[in-house]
Amino acid sequence: MPTIPFFDSKDCEWADMTVMIAGATLTKIRGLKYKATKEKQLLHAAGDEPISIQGGNRVYDGQIKVLKGALDDMNRAARAVGGDDILDLQFDIVITYKPKGTRALQTDTLIGVEVKDFEKGWEQGAKSMDVTLPIVFMKLING
Repeated sequence: MPTIPFFDSKDCEWADMTVMIAGATLTKIRGLKYKATKEKQLLHAAGDEPISIQGGNRVYDGQIKVLKGALDDMNRAARAVGGDDILDLQFDIVITYKPKGTRALQTDTLIGVEVKDFEKGWEQGAKSMDVTLPIVFMKLING
């Protein structure tokens, strides 16, 4: 009688993720999105059906949502190295997804990250301030 292989449906949870920015663990993180895009275009020639898909440049971007205190820390770090604020820094981000069940350790590394802009704002009754930092980066290494 054939055996059924074990299937682990345990997906990654927020608590399984560690984010390091410029070598320091980011504990005041509230959200993270990052993506890799490659320009793609259908190539047409004779007839009305495409004959291939042509690839172009890769683009990497995303966003980090942090508490205001994290942004304040990043701005202080930028000033310590001669910049005005986080917009003047370039750094790497390492995201580690801890192993669980049969899921192996996975690490994604965002190389050459820069913050595009930041905006602070409050709403009545707020207990904390979330700041979303749109980012661009040079390369994504999946490991």
